[in-house]
Amino acid sequence: MKNRPYSRFSGFGFRLIAALLLMAVTMQLKAQDIKVVRDLQLWTGAAIEKKIGKDWTFSLEEQIRFKHNISEINNYFTEAGVRYRINKNFALEGAYRYTRDRKSDNSYENLSRYNLDLRYTGRLDFITLSYRLRYQKEVEGFKLYDQKIPYEKYLRHRIRISYTDFSKITPYVSGEIFQLFRPDYYAEYAYIRIQGGIRYDTRKLGSLRFAYGFNREIDEIEPALTFLFKVNYTYQF
Repeated sequence: MKNRPYSRFSGFGFRLIAALLLMAVTMQLKAQDIKVVRDLQLWTGAAIEKKIGKDWTFSLEEQIRFKHNISEINNYFTEAGVRYRINKNFALEGAYRYTRDRKSDNSYENLSRYNLDLRYTGRLDFITLSYRLRYQKEVEGFKLYDQKIPYEKYLRHRIRISYTDFSKITPYVSGEIFQLFRPDYYAEYAYIRIQGGIRYDTRKLGSLRFAYGFNREIDEIEPALTFLFKVNYTYQF
C-alpha cells in the first residue's frame, strides 16, 4: 500500500493549528486579570480623632485590607479628614486618602482619593437614622485634578439605622449604593454594600467596631460577591 503524504500533512497541520490556538488563548488569559466572583475580605484599621470646640473634628486613620479569603494583602492606606457640624442634624466632611494597592503581579501602585460628604442624623426615640451622601474621586498617582488621566468617580448614598438605647453597645445595619462615573462610560449603578455590626464604646480607651456584610455588583452577567469582615478601633481625645 502506498503512503498517503496528504494524510500525514493534514494531521500535522491540525496539530500545528491547535497548538497555535492554545498558545493564543494562554497568552490572552495571562494578559487579563482573572475576575474573582466570590471572596472573603478582612478590613482592619485604627484611627484617632480630635475634637476642636463643639463643631470641628479632625481624624487620621490607617487601614490594612486582606483579600483572597484573607490570605494576602489587598491594599493599605492612610486617610486624613475633617468634619464640620453645621447643627445637631447636619454636618460636612472632607478627607484625603493615599493608598498602596496590590496588583495581580504582586507589585504595588499609588492611588490618591478625596471625598466630600453631606451627613444627616436624626433620632426617633431609641432609633438613630443617618444618611450620608458622598462624592469621591480616585486616580493613579497624585494628579487628582488632571482630567486627562484615567479616574473613577462615585456618588454614594448610604442609610444607617442604629439602636442607641444601650449604654455602651450600639447595634446597626446599613445599606449603600455606588453610582460610578468614568470618562468613557455613561453613569451606572456599580454595586451595593449591605452590612450589620456593633460599636462598643469603652469611654476612656476609645471605641471598637465590628461589622459583617457584603458588596455585590449590579447588572453584571456574573456579578462579583465579596463578603466583608471589618474590625476598627478609634481613639478620641
